[in-house]
Amino acid sequence: MRAIAALARADLLERVRRYAFLVTLAFVLWLGAGTFDGSVSVDLDGSQGVINAAWVGGMMTIVAVTFLSLAGFWVVKNAVDRDERTGVGPILATTPVTRVQYTLGKALSHLLVLLALVAILAVCGIVLLVWRGGGVDSGARFDAFVFLAPFLFCAVPALAVTAALAILFETTPGLRGGAANALWLFVWTALLAASLGTRNPLFDPWGILLIQTSMAQAAQAQLGVDPSQFSVQLGGGRGETFRTFLWTGVAWTPAMILSRVGWLAVAGGVAALAAVPFHRFDPARRSRRVAAAKPKPQAAGARAARWSPLSLLPSGIVGSELRLLLAGAHPAWWAAAAGLALAGWVAPLSAARSGVLLVAWIWPLLRWSSLGARDARHGTEAFVLSAPHALTRQLPAAWLAGVLVAVGLGAGVGARLLLAGDGHGFAGWAAGALFIPALALTLGLVSRGNKLFEVLYTILWYLGPAHRMAGLDFMGATGAGRPATWFAATALLLAVAGVVRARQLRG
Repeated sequence: MRAIAALARADLLERVRRYAFLVTLAFVLWLGAGTFDGSVSVDLDGSQGVINAAWVGGMMTIVAVTFLSLAGFWVVKNAVDRDERTGVGPILATTPVTRVQYTLGKALSHLLVLLALVAILAVCGIVLLVWRGGGVDSGARFDAFVFLAPFLFCAVPALAVTAALAILFETTPGLRGGAANALWLFVWTALLAASLGTRNPLFDPWGILLIQTSMAQAAQAQLGVDPSQFSVQLGGGRGETFRTFLWTGVAWTPAMILSRVGWLAVAGGVAALAAVPFHRFDPARRSRRVAAAKPKPQAAGARAARWSPLSLLPSGIVGSELRLLLAGAHPAWWAAAAGLALAGWVAPLSAARSGVLLVAWIWPLLRWSSLGARDARHGTEAFVLSAPHALTRQLPAAWLAGVLVAVGLGAGVGARLLLAGDGHGFAGWAAGALFIPALALTLGLVSRGNKLFEVLYTILWYLGPAHRMAGLDFMGATGAGRPATWFAATALLLAVAGVVRARQLRG
């Protein structure tokens, strides 16, 4: 236990000093501030609870579990990779720390980081109570247990599961890279849907159903609302008028509390399970991987080099950037990309526009995410910045290489929209082809890493084109997007990228 606590403490102190933690803290403060004007709220068929300790504690817990289980995963999922890159991992490998101790310590550190953010929301809840609560119909005086119980029994186990899954993703081969950052959005959606869809709240890992069921029972008894009409509003409740009902909190039973403690045990088991695929920074395993990746010597008379699609790419600085962008792609990646490009030409236009294009422009996610971040990650930044025209030629060439990838995969859809005379649809397609690489390039330069783009782009793609939110449809999949907005966003992003590169050159 001493080793686990020491690992968790050291990792926690390192994490809270990082830029990503400050960004997440700002997001949490924004969520807390949103409860004051109603832009962040819980809605039960057009009704909300009276502002009292029970309602604020329950509402803040639902907000914390819903959003921190999603965003928090991306914040904490980099401990093993960071230890490996900084050389801390090999040092730990020489100590008596076991694999189980390491994964448990990292999971505990993940949980503490997330709980620090939950504590900020709890403080915001207390401020909300002082500012807006205390009316004659609030139900009772401030009850610390009623206020804190949802945090303790729901938020802590839910975020413990999130922390454990983060370390499991980090140690499992195939789930450590950027694909896992995009995959988590779909895993989280499936877990949330399964949690809210279960009939027994005791089997809900997030704990939201326990609170929702209790709230719905009170609202139904007092107002006759439909208990199935439950939603967490983010940005849509400002200025709306809701009916109010009195909710005095969940009637916690020993079975409920035991079930929540059980999910803590499940989280511990998942974190311990993560030790099974963990390589413990074994240089022998790393050497075997490097050896396996090296090309085998060819027999005499064999071809000097195997043919690759990269050989078809044009020469020049744009072609060189395109080769770097696509280098290392597996043959299966090329096969899938060719299939998506072909589907854009032959599928019905409506299906190609709202289906094929969505898949085609998420497929190169890990290719685009290297834009702007590749030089920092591979230690070649000094060479690039010392070369002539690093701002006026290399940076635009990198962006154009990303644009060519988007155009290559979506050319069929764009050409057919143009031939069909759908000028608005073609403008949306063109805006997406320009916007995506600009976003990747700028976020890569600013963050000096791949993760920020992988996370933000996946969320934007999921909410906009995939869920048909016209305001976030950057590729014209819904037919109701605003191409001019995304053209302007592209220009702004490229300007920011230019400013960042100019500062790099001066520094």
